[in-house]
Amino acid sequence: MTKQEAYKLLNVNGVGLARLLGIEPAAVYQWPKDKIPVAREYQIRDLAVGKKPIGCLEQIKIA
Repeated sequence: MTKQEAYKLLNVNGVGLARLLGIEPAAVYQWPKDKIPVAREYQIRDLAVGKKPIGCLEQIKIA
């Protein structure tokens, strides 16, 4: 998935995408234009179908 495809899928720009993913806009703008990180692609696809994306920190459980 490209950044432009992600923007179009969620109807957002780079800042909006960053907000949805809970990251800084600078991180989004550092991604290559032709291919976003695979983990972020899965999160974006989850958001597109109305699911809450899985976040790394949410998965850590302290015993």
